[in-house]
Amino acid sequence: MTPVAAPDPPAEPPARATLFNVQWLRALAAFMVVAVHLDALAVMAGAPPERATVAGNGGVDLFFVISGFIMVFTTSRKPVGSLAFLGARLRRVAPLYWSVTLAVFAVARLAPRLMQNTPADPGRLLASLAFAPVLRPDGTMRPVVFVGWTLNFEMAFYVLFALGLLAPKRWMGVAGVAAALCAAVAWGWIARPADPIAAFYTTPMVLEFALGMLLGLAWPFLAVAAWAAWPLAAAAVAAFGAMLAGPHLWPGADRLFVFGLPAAVIVTAALTLERQGRSLCWGWVKALGAASYAIYLSHFFVTQAVILAAHKAHLHGPVEAAAAAAVALIGVAVTGLALHRTLEQGADRLIDRILTPRSGRARPAAVLMVKAKSVL
Repeated sequence: MTPVAAPDPPAEPPARATLFNVQWLRALAAFMVVAVHLDALAVMAGAPPERATVAGNGGVDLFFVISGFIMVFTTSRKPVGSLAFLGARLRRVAPLYWSVTLAVFAVARLAPRLMQNTPADPGRLLASLAFAPVLRPDGTMRPVVFVGWTLNFEMAFYVLFALGLLAPKRWMGVAGVAAALCAAVAWGWIARPADPIAAFYTTPMVLEFALGMLLGLAWPFLAVAAWAAWPLAAAAVAAFGAMLAGPHLWPGADRLFVFGLPAAVIVTAALTLERQGRSLCWGWVKALGAASYAIYLSHFFVTQAVILAAHKAHLHGPVEAAAAAAVALIGVAVTGLALHRTLEQGADRLIDRILTPRSGRARPAAVLMVKAKSVL
């Protein structure tokens, strides 16, 4: 009897294809962070202060796991040198962040009452533009744009990852970066550094980048049988439920365990389903995922405006709070999409014109890499 050949796993998408499941996870992560900054509306609806939306903080951890994966995924499919990689990442992250930072600084300088917790001194501005963490008077490690603290982690990770690109084999570089992150966390746990910057960079949260990188190495092996689709979806839903319930069930646990591990399960399930050819390909999901960075950096303008308007209108109760939240979410989405399509993509086109020779020669590797729309 002739043996029946096992079906081939789904072919990997071309090098510049969009991973749709990653896009909708990026959109989910961005709006989870938005929910955190709608806490005042949750309180208006009768929820306990500082508890109703705390689970939304897990959106940042979801971003970190995705970031670790994407760095390995993109550089494995189109090899790139360390300097070209750093240039591409700076091009991707800096223009919008610098623009928002300068806007917030200008408001804090000209109308300080609107930005009461944002110091408006030039030294902090320069540190923010350089992605360097600085201790605020209130004891937090926040740049001028308070949500930009995550970019301080991201840029440090990019530098470390660029060093890993020097390894002769990709898996060696990934292993070296993961080992460095583990060593940093172990040192921080043992030494308990008093220096706030050392404590900042040795938090266990940085291991979420390592979890994502391991998923990047595992990507070629994530093809599974079709029957596993529902168990995978169930695992993702269960992990998301654990992420939402975690802050209330384990209030003293480190966020690596409360948010990071569930985020890794969610991303693993989404990637495995993607390899099966099961993905959310809706246009609005792709659009929000592509604009997730702009949404993340700009949402607080909208949420604070809506909250201020709700207070001035003396709104109260769950119905009014729900209506205000709906207005805020729509406003955040529209603002983020507008910024993405104008400022973010406009800066990208401008850099293209600067870097692309008029003779029409092929673009440098750094330009080609950053144009991959799946890059976080």
